[in-house]
Amino acid sequence: MNLPSVNQPLHVMIKGKTHRVTCTDLFDGGYGFYFDAIFPKSTRYKFSAGEQCKLPDLGDQCLADFVSYPKQDTWTVRFFLPKWS
Repeated sequence: MNLPSVNQPLHVMIKGKTHRVTCTDLFDGGYGFYFDAIFPKSTRYKFSAGEQCKLPDLGDQCLADFVSYPKQDTWTVRFFLPKWS
């Protein structure tokens, strides 16, 4: 399984549109890995519970699940990568 690198750019595909984000944190959550991504402030997208996005930089079939907004802003987003996907 490939994992995002901290402080490195990463491409996230949401509903057919690719966004360039920066991974700021990565940690093991037991059943998978959590990572925080910072979107450009110009991105006007609101995630909803259970939403998935593709991570083409980590593999063709790599999907990440939206978890939460860990800070009080809308451009820092936490995702979950299951270990057994």
